[in-house]
Amino acid sequence: MFRSPIVRAVLALAIVSGVYFSGVAVRQLLGSCVEIRNTSKQSVRNVSVKVENTGKIYPVPDLAPGGRQRVYVRPNEKSRVTVAMTDARNHQRDFTVFGGAEPGDCALSLVTIQPGQNTESDESHHPVCWRSWLDLM
Repeated sequence: MFRSPIVRAVLALAIVSGVYFSGVAVRQLLGSCVEIRNTSKQSVRNVSVKVENTGKIYPVPDLAPGGRQRVYVRPNEKSRVTVAMTDARNHQRDFTVFGGAEPGDCALSLVTIQPGQNTESDESHHPVCWRSWLDLM
């Protein structure tokens, strides 16, 4: 049908661009991402992510050692986002993962639960989700 190499190249570029930009749009609609990784040797229970200004709580399944879970939150105004969990010693722990997540923000907070009950959180904010579908993997 399309015998010209230029037409095929333009068509291929249009398809790849369409797939890429649809991924940018989908990722942007999902909101801020909280990725929780359990690198400790014990399971973590009763994990949840909370958007403070709305009180909306996103429950997360228990995380086995080596487990990982992503939660996407969409605050309706600038808000603090926290994670709550119960550790192996049956202690309830709460900590902030976003000091100010905003609507339409493409933020990522990587939360790592480490051995010895330590927790590390690293957050980044971007106005647009240029990583497209890669952010969903």
